[in-house]
Amino acid sequence: MQMIIDFLSNILNHINLFVNDWGITIIVVTLLIKVLLIPMTIKQRRSMELQQKFTKQVDALKKKYKHDKKRLDQEMAKLSSQFSGNMMGCLLTFVQLPIMISLYRAISHIPIEIPTTVLLPWISNIKAPDGYFLIPIISLVIHLMPNMLHYLSIFKELDIQKPNKTMIIITLLMNVIFISQAPVIIGIYWIISGLYSFLEQFVSYWIKAKKLRVSP
Repeated sequence: MQMIIDFLSNILNHINLFVNDWGITIIVVTLLIKVLLIPMTIKQRRSMELQQKFTKQVDALKKKYKHDKKRLDQEMAKLSSQFSGNMMGCLLTFVQLPIMISLYRAISHIPIEIPTTVLLPWISNIKAPDGYFLIPIISLVIHLMPNMLHYLSIFKELDIQKPNKTMIIITLLMNVIFISQAPVIIGIYWIISGLYSFLEQFVSYWIKAKKLRVSP
């Protein structure tokens, strides 16, 4: 992983030579990494959709053959063989994870001569936590946004899984606690990463909803 950290550190330093602002540098690098990971993200999303479809069909079989265990086992075996080769995209998370962890560490250890950014005029040191707590609040709102897609009327045709409110609360609390203690430069990365993921998911849902509306 150290090789990846060194590689990302070099990219960060080279980009900063051009833009001369660490806040903008973090945004550029975060978006660059996200764009490079688009093929993996698409496969992972498709795999998750298949997983949801598989779960629903399993529930339907259990309900249909609840009094016939032998037939249920047969149908479950057929279903498992049908989906077994199509849900490997979930493993792609383990490919992306080292990259994201390495980027996080590279950001954390970069030497910053000018510890400010034009993006956040109230911040005097991006290597320290935000004393005004605006960064944690912004991060909270952005990471809450994907869970709101289920309630948008433009996506009513889609079978979007309803978010678990308990998990949302736990995730958001952990997010706020982490970002409130982390350096602002990490907060910038976290916010841009969350915003990109939300927009990517929104566009994906919008394309699917549009296809459903135009299909006969």
